[in-house]
Amino acid sequence: MNAFGLAPLLLIFPAIGVLFNTFAGPRLIRAERKTGEMYAGWFASLMAILAFLVAVMLYFSLRAHDYHAETVRLFDWIVVPSAGFTIPWAIQVDTLSVTMMLVVTGVGSLIHIYAIGYMHGDPGFHRFFAYLNLFLFFMLILVSGSTYLMLFVGWEGVGLCSYLLIGFWFDRVNEQGKVMNADAGRKAFVVNRVGDFAMVLAMILLFWAFGSLDFGAVFGSAVDLFAHGEMVTLFGMEMTVGAVLTAVTILFLLGAAGKSAQIPFYVWLPDAMAGPTPVSALIHAATMVTAGVYLMVRSNVLLEIARQSTLDGVAGASLLGLSGPDWIALTGAATAVLAGLIAFTQFDIKKVLAYSTISQLGFMVAAAGMGAYVAAMFHLITHAFFKALLFLGSGSVIHGMEHGHHHVHEHDHEHDAHHKAEKFDPQDMRTMGGLRHKMPITFAVYMVGTLALAGIFPFAGFWSKDEILAHASTNHGSIFTAVYILLTVAAFCTAFYMGRQIKMIFFGSPRHEAAEQASESAPIMTYPLIILAALSLLGGLLNFPFFTESAYKAAKAAHSFGINLGLEHWLEHSITAFALTEEGIVHMPHTPTWMQVDVALISTILALAALALAVGVVYRKRPQTATERDPLQGTPIWWFAILPFEWFYMHTVVPAFKWSARWLAEVLDGAFWHDFVHDNIIRDLFVGFAKFSANVLDANGVDGLVNGSGRLTHAVGAVLRKTQTGYARNYALGVFLGTVILLAYFIFAS
Repeated sequence: MNAFGLAPLLLIFPAIGVLFNTFAGPRLIRAERKTGEMYAGWFASLMAILAFLVAVMLYFSLRAHDYHAETVRLFDWIVVPSAGFTIPWAIQVDTLSVTMMLVVTGVGSLIHIYAIGYMHGDPGFHRFFAYLNLFLFFMLILVSGSTYLMLFVGWEGVGLCSYLLIGFWFDRVNEQGKVMNADAGRKAFVVNRVGDFAMVLAMILLFWAFGSLDFGAVFGSAVDLFAHGEMVTLFGMEMTVGAVLTAVTILFLLGAAGKSAQIPFYVWLPDAMAGPTPVSALIHAATMVTAGVYLMVRSNVLLEIARQSTLDGVAGASLLGLSGPDWIALTGAATAVLAGLIAFTQFDIKKVLAYSTISQLGFMVAAAGMGAYVAAMFHLITHAFFKALLFLGSGSVIHGMEHGHHHVHEHDHEHDAHHKAEKFDPQDMRTMGGLRHKMPITFAVYMVGTLALAGIFPFAGFWSKDEILAHASTNHGSIFTAVYILLTVAAFCTAFYMGRQIKMIFFGSPRHEAAEQASESAPIMTYPLIILAALSLLGGLLNFPFFTESAYKAAKAAHSFGINLGLEHWLEHSITAFALTEEGIVHMPHTPTWMQVDVALISTILALAALALAVGVVYRKRPQTATERDPLQGTPIWWFAILPFEWFYMHTVVPAFKWSARWLAEVLDGAFWHDFVHDNIIRDLFVGFAKFSANVLDANGVDGLVNGSGRLTHAVGAVLRKTQTGYARNYALGVFLGTVILLAYFIFAS
């Protein structure tokens, strides 16, 4: 089977969906709301499903061709003939890119279908699905590009879509009249620009050092230069490859910190929950925020050369004694703990999951920094399953609470005035409680997502999280020890705040009339939840470990892995650092391929203890009312509530951005460029020159020449007219004088 030629359809299908909902969607919905929504939503979903089918065919094509990567060249993108330089627009089909394609399109298709029910009746229904398809388009560019520059196009594109979807309800205001959704979009936009600037600098360094931005060319040049100990001329200075790549990996860390919400740029992601819940599930949990992790895994060769250069003591190949990958691992681990502690203090159902996402992204980034690239991708995939499930489950809960609130309004006319004055927030967990009886399907699937996220056996999160912890535990060195301790603490935090959340949402008695009247969501919303729940349960089979070292060695000797280590066997064809380790060029940290029983037991016991502590001790009988004080508010843990720095960003960075945007629009563009430059310079100069041309050049110049020639002709004619008297004597005199003049000329001329 060879379906590589179908790769361009990955981009074409979502692009068709964007065009359909941009031009045809509004007309269909205006003509007939119900039918128009059906066509708009299902057409966008069909485009996502077709893209998923293309990714599946690419998967089977790779398997049929012994996992050999293919590059599908579409056209020459940037061409500089004088320098013989060309950057093609090409799709790289290898095991890593296809893995991301399957996750993006597979989870994305389920979220598209869910959104048909969730966004029903929204005035911007067609616009929402156009944005979702546009996001898929750019995300697929990001993961399929064959160069860093093409990756960056997708990187910026998903940033744009994130801004559009966070601020989708841009006209919604809070109690103070502030457009918080629009401000949240601006906040995400500003924070991400910092990381994007670092990405641009990293690409400049790579191009200057290696003369290309193509993945294969950059990796090949880096390996050759490093293996032969050659120097790189950079900005007129001789530098080692290790020093250059250390700078590149640090810049990649900054870029990934912006896109994947790591310290110090994590602050935008919780506010991104202002967007519709399907957006939170697709962009801010399952796909876009993993772009930084994908960047790290894709750049595995560069990270390992930077790590090896530090181990070899190469000058300039460390920052404060640590390699670039070490900084990546520590940043991810610290983020995992910090975000987990902040999640303890949140009451918004989606913000708990937002900080959970930041924490789990920390696990992935830490894994990539430790060289556990397969573990990072494994957790990326399983996290996409159970976090999309939890976000969509939270959307189902919010939908049920809103339905209950509307039901109360419709049937309780006596208290209408009270309800209108009431400040009801359907996302506040303090107003929930007892929903397991009202929404049994949502409760069941939410419990599956909770257990998977908490790392409870046998759910998917147990296997992927355990693989990262095992990698940190097995390797020696202070960095790995520190990362292991931090991630273990983060795993405990994860189980605790999820126990707190399910207790507040689903158990106890309803703490608000809306919770009392809540009802289960429609099948179009619950069916995708059930599918994601199944994936959250069975996802661990993707990279099922061997249970003993002897079993692994026996399978390796027989060259038969079966279901065990399936993802590792699949991804090793794209992670070139494995081959470099076998050749002795670099020495990657050891990745255990069999079950580390002690690590698994510790993490499982801690997770169960945290769940029991949250559900059975701290929140056993509380809260009983919506206004009751949280049990943790009297503990030092609650100090972490200030760590999101919301006040600082929302009162400094965002207002500064809004002020600068207003100044640029009103002063620089309006008053200066439009009023002064256009009116006073361009318009007045043009009008002055036009008047000069009309009154001077045309009137005195063109008209003067024409009229002057006429007057001159008239004057000459008036003189000559006097010679035409009509008398013969005058003509005879003229002939005589002419003869005299001719005779005189001939006499004197000779």
